[in-house]
Amino acid sequence: MEAENATSNEKNSTGDTESRDTSYAQERVLDAIKRSQDATFHVVAAWGESVSMLVATLPDMPTPPTLAGLPSPGDVTDGFLDFAQELMASQQEFVKKLLDALPGREKDHD
Repeated sequence: MEAENATSNEKNSTGDTESRDTSYAQERVLDAIKRSQDATFHVVAAWGESVSMLVATLPDMPTPPTLAGLPSPGDVTDGFLDFAQELMASQQEFVKKLLDALPGREKDHD
């Protein structure tokens, strides 16, 4: 019987030690997590404060135009075609001058 009690006491003693070790390890892990969370909080808070000070010094951003402020598709098309006609006329004039500059070519007088 005494042997059984001794074995039981050893198990309780071992179990208590393991339980204390487990509790200690858990406390250490929780403490490390809390410290990591605190450090993260301080970094984010400092970053947020810096950003808010920076944003306060930025000029107001322009507001994008609304659909009512944009030209109509017909206006855009007309403008593009007018530009294309001017470009073609300019290129035509350039080619005529270039051909007139070639040796042996008679000058056209339109």
